[in-house]
Amino acid sequence: MAKQKYFRHVEKLLYDYKYLDQAIANLEAELEAIMPQTTASVVKIGAACAAKSPLDSSQTERWGIKRAESRLREKLLEKRRHKKAIKEIREQLTDEENTFIWLRYDLEKTHDEVMEALESRGQPCSRRQYFYMRKRVINKIARYLGLLE
Repeated sequence: MAKQKYFRHVEKLLYDYKYLDQAIANLEAELEAIMPQTTASVVKIGAACAAKSPLDSSQTERWGIKRAESRLREKLLEKRRHKKAIKEIREQLTDEENTFIWLRYDLEKTHDEVMEALESRGQPCSRRQYFYMRKRVINKIARYLGLLE
């Protein structure tokens, strides 16, 4: 069961890699939207200024904003870490492995389409060799990510 978990996790990361830039931009925009907007204006403190400013909020609201901010920052860091790790490992893969990753996960081709494309590029392989290569590449990436010993 644990074997399938890491395998699926790595495949999900590879499928999502092409969308990480947009996901990071969305998280940054969301984080900016929940942060209280502050201005550089000076507020006089005194008896004449009894009205609450828009930045005043209850302790519960401030706690909720902090918690949401914390979760968004955590997700943002995770996405950036995944992007960096996948980019680094793809630079270390062989041309054949990179071609496989590009066809299977970036272009989302079926197994048969990937095998045909590899064959047309001069890298013929049987179905058995193809799935062995897939397992080998996923395991290599999982080891790099620290998901597999």
